[in-house]
Amino acid sequence: MTVSPNKNDPNYWEKIEIGADDLQYLTNNLFETEEPLPINKLSLVLVNHRLEMLTLEQASRQADAGFIYLPKESYQVGDKLNFPELDGASGVIVALREGDNPGLGEFQVMQVEFDDGTIKEFASGLEDHLLNQKNYQSNPVEEQNAESVMKIYGRNINSLLRTALDEQSDLVRIGDTWFPRSLLIDVGPGHLNITEAILDSMAGGPINIHELMQQLELTNSGENQELLEFSLNYALQEDPRFDEVGTTGQFSWFLRRLEPAEVLAIPMYLHSENLSVISDELDDITYQLLDELDDELSFTAEDINDAEPADRISLTLTYPHWRAGSLPVTPLTNQVLPSALESHTIKVAFIDEQTHQPISAWIVRDHNYVIGLRDWYEEKNLIPGSIIEISRTADPGVMKIQPQKKRSNKEWIKTVLVGADGGLVFALLRQPISAGFNERMAIAIPDINGIDEVWRNRQTKSPTLKADIMRMMTELSKLNNQRHVHFVDLYAALNVIRRTAPMDLLNTLLSSEDFFHVGDHYYHITEKA
Repeated sequence: MTVSPNKNDPNYWEKIEIGADDLQYLTNNLFETEEPLPINKLSLVLVNHRLEMLTLEQASRQADAGFIYLPKESYQVGDKLNFPELDGASGVIVALREGDNPGLGEFQVMQVEFDDGTIKEFASGLEDHLLNQKNYQSNPVEEQNAESVMKIYGRNINSLLRTALDEQSDLVRIGDTWFPRSLLIDVGPGHLNITEAILDSMAGGPINIHELMQQLELTNSGENQELLEFSLNYALQEDPRFDEVGTTGQFSWFLRRLEPAEVLAIPMYLHSENLSVISDELDDITYQLLDELDDELSFTAEDINDAEPADRISLTLTYPHWRAGSLPVTPLTNQVLPSALESHTIKVAFIDEQTHQPISAWIVRDHNYVIGLRDWYEEKNLIPGSIIEISRTADPGVMKIQPQKKRSNKEWIKTVLVGADGGLVFALLRQPISAGFNERMAIAIPDINGIDEVWRNRQTKSPTLKADIMRMMTELSKLNNQRHVHFVDLYAALNVIRRTAPMDLLNTLLSSEDFFHVGDHYYHITEKA
């Protein structure tokens, strides 16, 4: 660890690096307390330690530099003085004599020899002097405490410390809490086998850690309960039979082999072959369009995790999510979905706002989707393009859900018809509508089995994206006199036959001479094509 004087480095906490001695200090602290600590408390311990080191270093520097010179003070021959007004130069008093100036009263004159060998004279015991008003002792270190440092720099310190802790082997982690490996309570295979049997009897689970400890009869074992809980969580985490499915701060376990197939493997309708990097050369209007489509394939994990919480959001279903019975995990939906530090999957529930019936669902964070809503979509007569609303509740693992309200009636919307040869035709037909919808993305699917057969056949044929775009544009262009196709209409239609990210579609349109951008996100097939 390298400690820099705070007064000479105002960005000390921004530039902080976590060294081996920092990790050793924290490890020793955990050994002494025998208490697992979360990252924010470990960071607080570290900051307190750093502040103590800074204070000690400051005192040491001050002792080396000598007393700070103030004209009102009295000094002795041999005293070492530091002169802030001379850029911090230091010197030793080699001689003293009485001052001779009746207008100043009694005072002394010191001869000070500096490190470079020069000798200068200064007054001492002089009460009336401007330098006496200055306070050279003030230092940011004295004004700081660990809480104020964490309030400003805590997020960065937590992140750096988390990374450093993950790279060493003496400590183990559960969620965001660490503890020395050698102090863990041994949880034998017998307890793990019983846990598997308990979860098997519950159709897989979930079961929270406190209930599990009760069923394993560990709550009155005489062991440190907090440490025992940590040790059991760690043993379950290291056993591939079990999956931690709780929200942040809530440990809940499920039997992995009994998780739904759509959790263990990406549904066919959500699997994308291509994924273009979003260009940094697009205009603001195009970026806004991509954001509004709210496709999980358009965002990085950082984009999604940085979402600020909201009470309620609205989103439009695409065909792949409608067919799979899923929702995307995006910056929009992550405003109402629960967070989890380590869980790859989170067991959650939605409550139908109209019927108050619960709907069991899973968040698959590795692939950014929520699965388990297929039956609810059918019950509510939703279609691709329907708008649904989701809101938070007091329980992070429970959300309310409802279709956007609309009187049931018939609307003219795009409808996909499947021919006997498997070919698709788009037509504008009147269809019953039960929820609010996005006009460009709404597509009625009278023959779901026919579309499913198209997807199955395409698994072996693998047509190119450009060929599929040409096919969809040809069909959609028949629906208006100008024969232009809007990007959103094309995106929605293309996803009826293949999972396609907006950027993949945009890159193909912009890079091919067969398509021409006529403005306002409308495209046209060129005469040559």
